[in-house]
Amino acid sequence: MYKDEIIDGHMHLWDLDHGDYPWLTEKKGHFDEIIGKIDQLYKNFLVTDYEALVKPYHVTKCVHLEANPSLKKSLYETEWLQKIADHHGFPNGIVFQADLRDPDIENVLKDHCQFPNTRGVRQILFHEEGASEPDLINDLHWQRGLKALAKQILSFDIAIFSPQIPDAARLVKEHPDVSFVLNHLGWPRDVTDQGFETWKRDIRLLAEHPNVHLKLSGIGLVFQADDRENIKRFLHAGIEIFGEDRCFFASNIPPDSLFLPYGKIIEISRDAYTRYSLETQRKLFYENAKAFYDL
Repeated sequence: MYKDEIIDGHMHLWDLDHGDYPWLTEKKGHFDEIIGKIDQLYKNFLVTDYEALVKPYHVTKCVHLEANPSLKKSLYETEWLQKIADHHGFPNGIVFQADLRDPDIENVLKDHCQFPNTRGVRQILFHEEGASEPDLINDLHWQRGLKALAKQILSFDIAIFSPQIPDAARLVKEHPDVSFVLNHLGWPRDVTDQGFETWKRDIRLLAEHPNVHLKLSGIGLVFQADDRENIKRFLHAGIEIFGEDRCFFASNIPPDSLFLPYGKIIEISRDAYTRYSLETQRKLFYENAKAFYDL
């Protein structure tokens, strides 16, 4: 079983005393509707909390994904994270939030790129039929903004629900000069046998494009239990479909801790990856994330 160093490819920090995170302070929103009560998250989660959590597991680098601040605080979040990284050594990569519909998007990206740990962009694209949120992934104006990422050599983290995967496949095909990574296995909404087959069919559409990677993340939020054998079959299928060079581990802490503590996420992932050689396990736990985010 793998015991070497780990890169956590997806984690979050927040300071509710200084940042602006409506989903954590207004305490009512889409996230609550999807996964139920999230009261455990209504408190600060700082780098010292993260360091204490990961210390037993040889996590030597991590990538911070925007914690869904208000857009007016997005640049503040990036600046805050860079100061933390300069002092603590974490996070080693920063993926910031931006609204790609912004007519001034090129300058927005440049503002974030002044900070050396900046690596990519995420704008949450979750959308369900009949929902009030805009369907950004199919918005032509938003898609035009996506083109600006290539000029700054920024990647894009795709945060969608599994029914949106075919739309994502069309999107990445039209932007071959942007590197994409699918978050949380594409968030399968149905983890039954039937849902598993549908999910495999759909992620194959994404895997056809070499500019797309897969994060082996979100196992807490997706499965909402230590459903180990089911989790493992999704992880194994994702690795089989994308290949051992285009998948990597990530914890999505603290949101995933609503259902699985950090140690359990590591344990389940190590257990799942034991079917592969130690060389491949190192790719999944370390090398692939290092390469994708240029850490």
